[in-house]
Amino acid sequence: MKPSITKEQAEELETWRFSLLEDVKYFLLGVCNKSIGGKLKDLDIMTLAAALVNGYEIEKTPEEKVREFYDGFKGDPQKYPAETHSRCKTSQRVIKCTLNLLGIEIKGVNA
Repeated sequence: MKPSITKEQAEELETWRFSLLEDVKYFLLGVCNKSIGGKLKDLDIMTLAAALVNGYEIEKTPEEKVREFYDGFKGDPQKYPAETHSRCKTSQRVIKCTLNLLGIEIKGVNA
């Protein structure tokens, strides 16, 4: 199973992977004894080991999650009855209003 890590953790992991070449055990040892810190210090050792062995998936940012949720309300008005299309548009407006009230801009949604 591929663990999910942040984009920053993935970038740091790849930097270390290339600098250590194939010496993974020293890398894991460095993380365990805290001589390697940065973004990877927040990962538990089993997640880090799984990422090295199985690869990893980059988790979505909160903004990406909101954009995906917002896009889920898009629909072709030709395919949906007017009532459904109207509810989708209303849902999109509510999301935009909420973001605006919170002072948050997300490209593709309200920016």
